[in-house]
Amino acid sequence: MKKTLFVLLSFILILTLFLVACKSTPNTTTTGASNATATTAVATTTTKAPSATSSAPTATTSAADAAKYGGVYVLSLTVAPARPIGYPSEASGDSYTVANPCNETLISVDMKGNIIPKLAVSWDIPADGKSMIIGLRKGVKFHDGSDFNAEVAKWNLDLQIAAKKTTDWTSVDIIDNYTIRINVPSYKNTLLTNLATGNTQMVSKAYVDKNGIEAARWHPVGTGPFMFDSYVRDSTLTYKRNPNYWQPGKPYLDGVRFVVLLEATTRKLAFQKGDIHEIAVEGIDAQELQKAGYDMYTEAGGTFTLIPDSKNNNSPWSNINVRLAASYSLNREALSSALGFGFTKPAYQLYPSFAQAAIPDLVKHVYNPDKAKQLLKDGGYPVGFKTTQWVFSRVVPDDYATAINAQLRDVGINISTEPTTAAKYDDIRYAGWNNGLMNHSLLNYSNYAGFGTFFGQLQFPSVKLPNGYAEGANAMVLTKEPQPALIQALMRLIYDDVMVIPYMEQTKVAFLNKGVHNPGKITYSLTNMDVNDAWLDPIARGK
Repeated sequence: MKKTLFVLLSFILILTLFLVACKSTPNTTTTGASNATATTAVATTTTKAPSATSSAPTATTSAADAAKYGGVYVLSLTVAPARPIGYPSEASGDSYTVANPCNETLISVDMKGNIIPKLAVSWDIPADGKSMIIGLRKGVKFHDGSDFNAEVAKWNLDLQIAAKKTTDWTSVDIIDNYTIRINVPSYKNTLLTNLATGNTQMVSKAYVDKNGIEAARWHPVGTGPFMFDSYVRDSTLTYKRNPNYWQPGKPYLDGVRFVVLLEATTRKLAFQKGDIHEIAVEGIDAQELQKAGYDMYTEAGGTFTLIPDSKNNNSPWSNINVRLAASYSLNREALSSALGFGFTKPAYQLYPSFAQAAIPDLVKHVYNPDKAKQLLKDGGYPVGFKTTQWVFSRVVPDDYATAINAQLRDVGINISTEPTTAAKYDDIRYAGWNNGLMNHSLLNYSNYAGFGTFFGQLQFPSVKLPNGYAEGANAMVLTKEPQPALIQALMRLIYDDVMVIPYMEQTKVAFLNKGVHNPGKITYSLTNMDVNDAWLDPIARGK
């Protein structure tokens, strides 16, 4: 209790000192490709948007650029999208990802946290922090020929509110045909990065009005570089080039095709044969492809984490001794050595490699099965108990779950694994669960630990947030720029309460085949499926 009170008082003191200092700080304007943390503004400056133009090569295109045009970029999926890809207010996770070539968001954020204009070209946050003034790109058409404008942007954002898929904004006002005001509950330093999430993907209102929601669900009509062509459920999703894309000369490709390949071995063989151009892999497969000399791209991943049901009083996981026992039962070094193949590290806290989040004097829950057994006894479970972990192999590899099971069973936590589909996993994640763990990877978005994404009002409702968490999370996002002291204080609170149980930190890895070029891999997340700048040599086109 004293520790919780100390942490809470620390939050309040740090935030008070910061707010006092901010009173004399002038407002600034953020437009264009600015850093995500500089968000306070008083005036709108609109970045000039490129006019819409045909994306095919022209007589003035250089020979080098002309050679880039053509071919269909093929990627693999481990599972088919479970949620609609053409109606974003009903989508989530993988559905947003595979809709990216077609449905664009208001902005993008690169791996350094820089904000990149997309359908929004300017953004300002007034001094009161209660809204965002967003300037929209002019001259953009949806694939059905209808206009992208303020009315359509408002309609898309309003659908997210109605579906209760966001708490980031409460309403949207139209200022003029290409300017909207997004009203928010309060200022956060994540306001702009929230506009890069899947729930700001824009689809055609005209298409939905004419054809209905049912038709739109699996026939996305967006503004992106590629237009929907066909979808064979559980098999292939194909897009073709948008000849009227707003970005001059783009895209280079004739199309993009996603192929569903359930087995890791099948995916790797298809990649090695050249049947797919790009592959995201883990473990020994990543090690083998690296040794084979394929072009490799990596980025900081998230933290593999056990998320216990601590909110339900009848759950053993509501007892902190049980959560501590599970943490002490994990031999993280052995897990990383056996499963990571050089692409993971042991993790005792969330985001251990993220300097702003790392707790400097962390006292680790080092592997100690005898201590784990004593903690179970202290918690009222001298002979252990039965429980379940829910796993979705698209998020956490099956062999990770198997290894976790073995280590927990060694101390008396008799755990069984329940594999899930994408849809069932989302249902559990958003609706809650009882007496069990979710084995999940908490991603580190844009090098900033925005915990509202995971432990706000929408996700993981079976997690009991410790005293002081809400105040700490709010303090963390209220500053103009992220403050390490506030982030670390929240991390310490999570760690001391064993709110979640981290066990490994991942490095995401993707490989490109011979003759495949995708500059987007350098600046965008591997999960963004950014193919605007991708192109294929003749050898990669099968010619």
